[in-house]
Amino acid sequence: MLYDFLTGNEFRGQMEAIVEGFMSMKQGITKERIQMEKIWKEREKQLEKVLLSTSGMYGSVKGIAGASVGDIPLLEGTSDDASAEDQ
Repeated sequence: MLYDFLTGNEFRGQMEAIVEGFMSMKQGITKERIQMEKIWKEREKQLEKVLLSTSGMYGSVKGIAGASVGDIPLLEGTSDDASAEDQ
């Protein structure tokens, strides 16, 4: 009976249904991953733009006002900051 079941159409149909379910889930995850990576890339670009603009504005003010403007190490781009971020 077990052999007949395992070699029959009913078992094959059940296995195909299971595999189709897994394949559908995998496609959904892949699609979601692509969408999220697109969103993350857009946010990264926006963040880079804001940081670049902030740094440019700080540099302009520092160029005009000189030493009377307090230092902001994160905007100064010192090597100490880069090594602190790496840790």
